[in-house]
Amino acid sequence: MLSLPPRDPRSFLGRFGTGGLIVAALIIVFLFGSVFVVSPSEEAGTRWMGGTPMTVAPLTTGVHFKVPFFETVDRLQTSRSVYTLNGLDVYTNDNQKVTIDVSLIYQIPSSAVMNLLYHVGRAGAVDIEATILPVVRDRALAAFAQYNTLTISDQRAQITAQMRKDISDALNRLFNVEVIDVQLVGIHYSPVFDQSIEEAVRAKNLAVQAENTVAQKKYEGEQKTVTANAEATAAVERANGEAQATVLQAQAQAKAIDTVGEALKGNPEYTRFYGLQHWNGILPQVVGAGSIPMIDLSKGQDASK
Repeated sequence: MLSLPPRDPRSFLGRFGTGGLIVAALIIVFLFGSVFVVSPSEEAGTRWMGGTPMTVAPLTTGVHFKVPFFETVDRLQTSRSVYTLNGLDVYTNDNQKVTIDVSLIYQIPSSAVMNLLYHVGRAGAVDIEATILPVVRDRALAAFAQYNTLTISDQRAQITAQMRKDISDALNRLFNVEVIDVQLVGIHYSPVFDQSIEEAVRAKNLAVQAENTVAQKKYEGEQKTVTANAEATAAVERANGEAQATVLQAQAQAKAIDTVGEALKGNPEYTRFYGLQHWNGILPQVVGAGSIPMIDLSKGQDASK
């Protein structure tokens, strides 16, 4: 069998030399440096030596080429982005400071990419949030300035809708940015205002308690009045009944007396009959001189013989 002698690396270097390796390395770097990829969530542009834009329209998803070392790639996210602004101080129409947190969902269309990359702020995508921030702050201040501090909680939906409209109109007009949604995620009142609200609520509760006490006392008084009126009415009715009974009794007695008197006038013997009916069988203990007993029992005995 024919065997080949082992190769010496130094012979390879000797054949191509150190310069050849350097050239090969430069070629590799040049090839890799001339290719870049734009992802689906972004669009891009290039600048010559960090200055003049080399692209007229934004570069979309895919593989692109540039001149290595001389062209700079600027990328801008065009998918939906969320920007949150925390701790923003605003003032109401009664000069009360309120601290709010605002969440903004927006999207940059292709028509706005070149303008935002090279004509707003510094070149590239470094000033996007700094571009949006002043607009959000200004429109939030304007929205809250229309409301009173005491009504913010009740009118939160109206305030959010107003901010959404104002911010959307401004960003679209100024930078062609599409606003998807604006949410008022936090409202923080000053400690002084919170204390005044607590005192107002406490005072209101005490007032309600006092009103309830007055209402209870009034109800109890009305109940006593109703009871007294009922008792007075009952007493009057009872007195009327007793008076009517007395009158009827007197009238009955008078009528009875008249009847007895008429009987006595018509029949003298009725006196003896009346006496027998009402006599209890006991003779008087004391009889004056010359008195005549009212009932003569002997007549009854003679009649029976």
